[in-house]
Amino acid sequence: MKTATIREAQHHLSKLVNEVRESGQEIVLTRRGEEVCKITPILHPEEKKLDWAAWTQERRKFLASMPKIEGSAVDLDREGYRW
Repeated sequence: MKTATIREAQHHLSKLVNEVRESGQEIVLTRRGEEVCKITPILHPEEKKLDWAAWTQERRKFLASMPKIEGSAVDLDREGYRW
């Protein structure tokens, strides 16, 4: 665990935050040699990975349940105007 003084934290906070973020380790801040507080990373739960095979299967079922479209709206509209 790394330590830094309050004075170092005041002058180099961005650097310390980047270190915590990249390494995932805590930094303890000290004042006159006494531990005062910690800078800790926020731990996010791992993102759920998408199962593409399951998604594709669900999508195919959904598309199969949709009614079939006969011709486009433009074609249907044009048929009414033919002479």
